[in-house]
Amino acid sequence: MTEAELITSMRAPGSRSRTDRKLRPFYAVLPIILALAVGSSAHAGEGKWTLQLEPMYMEASGHDQHVLTIREIDLAAAPQAAQQTAVNLDTEAGVAFRLELQHSRSKWGWGIDYFSFVTSQSTPNRTAAAGPSGTLDQFAFETANQSFTSSDPSEILIYGVLEDTDLEVWTVDLYAMRTLAQKSASGLHLQFGLRLADFDNDYHAALGVQDDDGARLDASSNYDLMMGPLVGLTGDLYRGKNHIEGYLGQSVVFGTAELSSGSTEFSGSFTGMPSFSDSERFKKQEDVTIPITELRIKWTYRVSKMVSLGVGANTSVWWDVSVPPGVIPGMGLEALHENTIVFFGVLGAVELTF
Repeated sequence: MTEAELITSMRAPGSRSRTDRKLRPFYAVLPIILALAVGSSAHAGEGKWTLQLEPMYMEASGHDQHVLTIREIDLAAAPQAAQQTAVNLDTEAGVAFRLELQHSRSKWGWGIDYFSFVTSQSTPNRTAAAGPSGTLDQFAFETANQSFTSSDPSEILIYGVLEDTDLEVWTVDLYAMRTLAQKSASGLHLQFGLRLADFDNDYHAALGVQDDDGARLDASSNYDLMMGPLVGLTGDLYRGKNHIEGYLGQSVVFGTAELSSGSTEFSGSFTGMPSFSDSERFKKQEDVTIPITELRIKWTYRVSKMVSLGVGANTSVWWDVSVPPGVIPGMGLEALHENTIVFFGVLGAVELTF
């Protein structure tokens, strides 16, 4: 195993199980949904109940923070020339879940909607070293507050993202529904209510000179429970056993974000037991406002009186979500940095009607 691969074994302090974090809000919402679904059997004649289960294959774009600048310096050039390369984090695709329970009666209804997605952010490990004697090259790895330089082939620079560099998002919607127009084959419905939301972004990395010294970097932008108003429109189109549903929604959530960053210097090999020394920490809280736009389209086919199966697509755009502080290098490239993050998922649907 190479030195660059081994730095990923440096577990970040205070790390949590991804499974625990993914299921935490689900455990809170599931008992409510199950209790309502079970209780609905006693009131089946008082309206229609629909339970929707939608696993998704989700991709995320944007929010790819610039975490490292690699500078290659030609000392023989006049004036001295430097080629710069930006290293950004990529958000990995993964599995997301959506669960909705809805009750409708006449022109009114209500529902509860749960969505969760937890994924990792990563970039390939990087190594670099100056060329043999006479080439007059230098390499520098620069982060927000750390810089390491190689001016000799024996000075091998290493950078790698550590475990638990994750992005977590979940929402819970509590809403009422009003039918605006209804025909035998189509309908238009207004939704309005309250959205609860959470967004956490953690970053951990290590860089330095192999077998000499380095620094571990830790940063996070973790949001407390946020909430705000939700409004949306749902359209239905029926053709025999086929049902096409479209949804467009807008919400704005308000809350407080805990922003923290820090670096811990160490000496020795990454692969052994490095000796940690100086440590710097920064933490603050700030009020946040995040608009969220959603678009969903779904087709289902009724296979029995109670069961429908289908497929669809779901897009959710979170506008202006701050990245962890102290991540973007202060020197080097001024890479375009986008705080907005777009989630796009392809979904399978199981719909139960009571």
